[in-house]
Amino acid sequence: MCNESGMTRLPIIISVPHGGETIAPELADHTLLSRKDIFSDGDPLTRSLYDFRKEVLYYIETPIARAVVDLNRPPNSMPPKHRDGIIKSHTVTGKRVYRPNRVPTSRIVRLLFNKYYLPFHQRLHALSRQPGVLCGIDCHTMLDRAPVISRHPGRRRPFICLSNRGGRRGEKFRRRRLTCPPPLIRNLAECLRREFPEAADDIVLNDPFLGGFIVRHHSHHLPWIQLELNRRAYLGECSFDRTDLTACTTRITDLRNRLLAALKSFVGRHQHIMANGRAVA
Repeated sequence: MCNESGMTRLPIIISVPHGGETIAPELADHTLLSRKDIFSDGDPLTRSLYDFRKEVLYYIETPIARAVVDLNRPPNSMPPKHRDGIIKSHTVTGKRVYRPNRVPTSRIVRLLFNKYYLPFHQRLHALSRQPGVLCGIDCHTMLDRAPVISRHPGRRRPFICLSNRGGRRGEKFRRRRLTCPPPLIRNLAECLRREFPEAADDIVLNDPFLGGFIVRHHSHHLPWIQLELNRRAYLGECSFDRTDLTACTTRITDLRNRLLAALKSFVGRHQHIMANGRAVA
C-alpha cells in the first residue's frame, strides 16, 4: 500500500490511546475538569507528535480524554473497585473527576464502554491480524518525574522508554510473557538512539514502564511495543506556554520528523536482516 506521494507505507500499526482532550458528551455536565486538568492527565499533543497516518499502514487514535475513558486498561478494571481503571474517579494528580452526586451510573459506564472502549479494541484486534504488518507501536508520553501515586514518586524518568514486558535488554524476565521478541525492541531502540544522539544514553527498555494493557492484550497475534516519550522534550520552559497550553510547533515538528526517521530506519533494518536471513544482535 502506498501513501499520497506514492511511497510505500511502513508496515506498522500506530496506536495513540491517550491523546484526546474531549469530554464524552454523555458526561458533559458531570465533570469538575478544567482544560488544564484534561491536558495534564492525558498524553498532551500526542495526536500531533505521532501523527503518522499518512506514513504507516494503520493508525488509530481517539478524541476522548483519558481522564474520562482510559483505553489502556483491562475490560474488568471498572468503578468503584478500580479508581484508576477505564472510568476514573480521580486524575493522576489526585483531583476528583466528577461533581458530587454526578458520578456516572452503571448504565452510563456501560454506555461509555460500548461506545468508546470496545470499538477501539475491536479495531486493534482486527488490525493485529492483517497480513504484512511487522508490529504495532502503542505511543504515549510520560511525566518528567513520577507522580505521587506511583511506586517511586518524584523519580526522574528517561528520555524514551520502550517496553515489551521484559528486562533491561528486552529479554524474557521472570514469568512475564513478552509482547515482542527482544531483537525487535532492541532494533527500535538503536534506531531511536541514532536519531536522538544527544539523549542516546537516556533511551531505555522496560524502565519505568513494562507495557500496559494494549501491548499485552494485542500481542498474541502480532508483536507490540509500547513507546513513552518524556514530556520535557516538548513541554519545557522554552517550548511550552503554560497559560494557553500551547507548545512550540517547530519543536513538535522536529520531534515528529525524528521519530518518523527512526521508524523508517527500524523497518529498513528489519527488512534487510530478514532478506539476509540473520537475527538482530
